[in-house]
Amino acid sequence: GDVINLGDRQLTVMHMPGHSRGSICLHDRDQKILFSGDVVYDGSMIDWLPYSKISDYVTTCERLIELVDRGLVEKVLPGHFNTFGAERLYRLASNYISNAGVCHKVSTCAMRSIASLALRVTNSRVTS
Repeated sequence: GDVINLGDRQLTVMHMPGHSRGSICLHDRDQKILFSGDVVYDGSMIDWLPYSKISDYVTTCERLIELVDRGLVEKVLPGHFNTFGAERLYRLASNYISNAGVCHKVSTCAMRSIASLALRVTNSRVTS
């Protein structure tokens, strides 16, 4: 991905879709830090929004596991909640992949429909 040069550090932009089509992480290879934004945090990953896609999230989680396996991440700084380490990142990503079966897809589809309806109602009030 693109590299952001901050002078004393460089951050690699990694496209990590799933939560949204445009989700990214920023990776500081030298410090082994992953700025994960909404891609992964110490909680349930949100994949039920109208623009979320489970199959993309699974691929993203596979890439996160690969970063840990290659020793490229030691600390994760998420957009929400507390920071955590590589072991927790591995567990969160692995659990997501394990739970992304048919039942998860059905419940996600139901949540997505509810969220989509709520957004339409909210947007119609704003434009009225």
